[in-house]
Amino acid sequence: GRPHTRDYDDMTQEFVTTAIGDYCVRLCAEGPMPDHAMETSLLDASWARACKVTGVNLWRTLQLAKLVTSRGSQVRSQLKTKLRPLIEAVFGFHSSQSKNAIKKNRVLAEGLKEGTNFAFKEDGRRGFLKAPLIQKIVNTMWFTNKHDDGVVYHEYFRPFPYPALALVLTAIECCVDEWVTGTRTDIPFTIQEY
Repeated sequence: GRPHTRDYDDMTQEFVTTAIGDYCVRLCAEGPMPDHAMETSLLDASWARACKVTGVNLWRTLQLAKLVTSRGSQVRSQLKTKLRPLIEAVFGFHSSQSKNAIKKNRVLAEGLKEGTNFAFKEDGRRGFLKAPLIQKIVNTMWFTNKHDDGVVYHEYFRPFPYPALALVLTAIECCVDEWVTGTRTDIPFTIQEY
């Protein structure tokens, strides 16, 4: 089957775990939806950091590289999973089969998407990027406790990186898109779609 970190010896597991942690943070901070060249560049930097941190100079095989880079889609999925209930609560979407609720959800989603209104603090397009939801998801994703990436890898998050902000806004858009029909429909948060 598919390779897993646990399939390797302890030294390799420690190395790969270190590379994965660094790769996921670099991905968010530098290029959350990378093309192949960017993915390779991020992997090169994370591999070098893992060599330095662990003191192990591990040969990079295709399988080990895939173990690291496959985490990119998991990071995006994790963000969307954490964001989805916040979107429902903050914006007031309702899971219901009533025609009235479906219509309200559709109108709400269309209004939020128009001109990226979801990114504003107030109606009337005031307070761009000051919507409390943005800070809430940033905190939930990267700063909930001392073991979260934003704390452990704080050097990547001071100041907060624009690519990570773009990732958050794109994830919000994806979650709002799920309500465009009036009932929540899962939409993959993929590079191809967004």
